[in-house]
Amino acid sequence: MRGKLIVLIVLLLLTATFVSAATDVELIPIKNEINLKEIGSYSLKITNSGSVTKTYKIFSLESGWLIDPLPEDRTFSLKPSQSRSTTITIRPSVDFKPGIYAPSLIIDEYEGTQYESYNRNLKIYLSPDGPVDYLPSIKVDLDMPDKIYPSEAVPITLELENRNPLDLTNLKIRVQSEMNDFEKEMVIDLPPLERKTAKFTIIPDPHQQPKEYTIFIIFERQGEQVKVIPRKVEILPEYPSYAYIQTEEVLAWKYFYTVRATNPGNVKKAQDVKIPTNFWRSLFAQGVDDVKVVDGQRYLTWERSLSPGEEHFIHYAINYRLGLYLLLAIIFFTVFYYAVRSPITVIKTAVAKHSVDQETLSEIKVTLEVRNTTKRPVRGVEISDLVPAIANVQKSLELGTLRPKEIRNTKKGTKVIWALAEIDGQEHRIITYKIKAKLNILGTFSLPRANLEFMKGKGKKKGKAYSNVFKLSVK
Repeated sequence: MRGKLIVLIVLLLLTATFVSAATDVELIPIKNEINLKEIGSYSLKITNSGSVTKTYKIFSLESGWLIDPLPEDRTFSLKPSQSRSTTITIRPSVDFKPGIYAPSLIIDEYEGTQYESYNRNLKIYLSPDGPVDYLPSIKVDLDMPDKIYPSEAVPITLELENRNPLDLTNLKIRVQSEMNDFEKEMVIDLPPLERKTAKFTIIPDPHQQPKEYTIFIIFERQGEQVKVIPRKVEILPEYPSYAYIQTEEVLAWKYFYTVRATNPGNVKKAQDVKIPTNFWRSLFAQGVDDVKVVDGQRYLTWERSLSPGEEHFIHYAINYRLGLYLLLAIIFFTVFYYAVRSPITVIKTAVAKHSVDQETLSEIKVTLEVRNTTKRPVRGVEISDLVPAIANVQKSLELGTLRPKEIRNTKKGTKVIWALAEIDGQEHRIITYKIKAKLNILGTFSLPRANLEFMKGKGKKKGKAYSNVFKLSVK
């Protein structure tokens, strides 16, 4: 009994396999991406690969979908090896949400009292009629420096990815922060499921206080915020040299300057306002705190302490009038000097002869050098020298020396006088005489000035000249 049952099951399986293989069903999509108002379509081809004529019926039991063949013959017969092609139309009859659907298409095959069903899925991609009512999904990679020098432009790069089918047109990107002027706004289009790179720069306030700030990258669509990215940044301190603008006015050899100095940094700090100059201008500068040389360059400087962005005005002058006055004074005194100076110079020197024990002065040889410094002769020259009372003049003369015109005693000492009728231009005369001390001289012995008188020009007016005082000492 069990053996007969097994044989019967095997025969049924073989029969089912034969029936299944007797029909070929080919289903190809023509248009399977539609919205609620559109009609999709598939191409259906049925082939009778069996050996007998068969009848076929096409239908669907899916709820919410209208599925029909074109032409509308739902039931037909095919002879062996005969094929039939038709178009299956499909459209939603209810408001499905956007998504992917797969309603079933059923083909029943009849052969006498036997039948076989073929089930095929019609895959449909259903999209919305218009924009969806959910928020966009945006992936953002932000690239920007976290330490910022306020004097430099800040580059910002945004790598954007739209992660859903929503078409993000007129997407506004806005940079907002508590820093002055650190703002930016731009509008881009971000198509569905696409990537885009947005690059821009922001120039911060150069005087922004150095500390940590938070900036926000805000994405807005249709007036609503869809994403906010916070980012902490640090403004670094900067200490640049003071900037300046200088104006000039000139009035009769005096240059008046106004300097507008500004602190371009973001930290209050005392430093010098420096104006480059040269040596000669610095000599005539007025209203300057100091003159400094830095790396070989000379500067007029004023030390000031300015807050970030603060301006300060400095006034100074280069007064060449002082130089002009000084030049005129030099010219005047030079002319005056050459006008009033004596054309004759007298230089007194002396050589001492010591006693045997070398501790006292016993004899002194005095020399007077008389020189005419001009190129014109000088007439009526008279030279007088006073010997202190502690010494006597020796009347002996050395060979070649000039004999005194007169030697006379006075209350202050012995006066020796020489007379010369004329001294030619550039002529040099030497007069020597000896004196002998009345007592041994210890310490310092001073020889007074020698006097010289001469005739000035053609008149009777006399000019005078004096020698130096010469001192001898015994230790």
